[in-house]
Amino acid sequence: MKEDMNRRLLPDKSSASAELTERQREILRLIVRHYVLTANPVGSRYLARVSSLGLSDASTRNIMADLEYMGYVDHPHTSAGRMPTDKGYRLYVNDLMAREGVTPAERKAVARSLAEAVTADDVLEASSDILAKLSRQLSIALLPSLDEGILERVEIAQLSSNRLLVVLAASSGRVRTVTLETENTLAQAKLDELRYLLNERLAGRSFREVKATFRERMSDLSEHDRSILRLFIDAPDKLFDDSGPERVKISGAKNIFVQPEFQRRDLRDEEFQGIIELIDNEEVVIHVLERSGGEKAAISNGGLSIRIGSELEERNMTGYSLVCTKYQIGGERGIIGLIGPKRMDYGRIAPLVEYVARAMSGVLATK
Repeated sequence: MKEDMNRRLLPDKSSASAELTERQREILRLIVRHYVLTANPVGSRYLARVSSLGLSDASTRNIMADLEYMGYVDHPHTSAGRMPTDKGYRLYVNDLMAREGVTPAERKAVARSLAEAVTADDVLEASSDILAKLSRQLSIALLPSLDEGILERVEIAQLSSNRLLVVLAASSGRVRTVTLETENTLAQAKLDELRYLLNERLAGRSFREVKATFRERMSDLSEHDRSILRLFIDAPDKLFDDSGPERVKISGAKNIFVQPEFQRRDLRDEEFQGIIELIDNEEVVIHVLERSGGEKAAISNGGLSIRIGSELEERNMTGYSLVCTKYQIGGERGIIGLIGPKRMDYGRIAPLVEYVARAMSGVLATK
């Protein structure tokens, strides 16, 4: 079980824990746990008192110095206690932390929240909201890209004399809506003809294929038919592009700003910048989630991904961690996860993210 957990959480397959003695591992575990709970560095006197190793202050201090030399802990200034580094958090997550179970109360809260969801979008919103509430972190849910999905049907409705609502339904249950403006009013008979042509030529193919070959698929139509489809032929990118904010649901922004890290008097403006970008810029959210979740074999096979600080490879995100996994929607997979300070309680957060993802997949299978 422990080896399986390591496989799912590690960015690479190696483990650094072999270089540490059991005493060093225990002191590192206590340093991380103390920092997770308090957001304050910890000193040798406290560790010597709470550990079960029976060490003196001096021996504990020596072990802490060794851990600092090896890069597992650091100290904010000379007289301060120690706090974990990214390397220390990584070893803790892979080898030292105890995973907690999801409580009965949390299970009931998830069930109640998802029971009220009607559509796939409702499930996404409800899942993100309840995950943020239970974790007290920033929750992010991402629908799968339509590029890999199959276009099931196209519907067209007239909103006004010169505005059309185009509905693109994917086989997974996802729906994309696009509003287009026309120069001339189209009669209902024309709209029906237009819908028939689009479904005949496009239904059953992937969105990626449709976007890339749209004009080619319409090239053999008569001039009359092409004139009907002119609005669509001129705007395939707008129709089939899926990079907009409707893919992302962000919940619990206030949870970040009440964390002790944001109450410090010496807080720098740039420390806010990364999380503000996530809240305000959906493209950044998609980029962070897809790079952390979509390209790794572990998560693509249904596992959990934990990225800590510098592992996120985002300059403004070095003070945060991401815990995410995939959920199933039709034949595709989206991503749901949490972003919070690096000292988040991974042992509690990890199983909670996995549980909500499984619950989402179960509900989405019935939609």
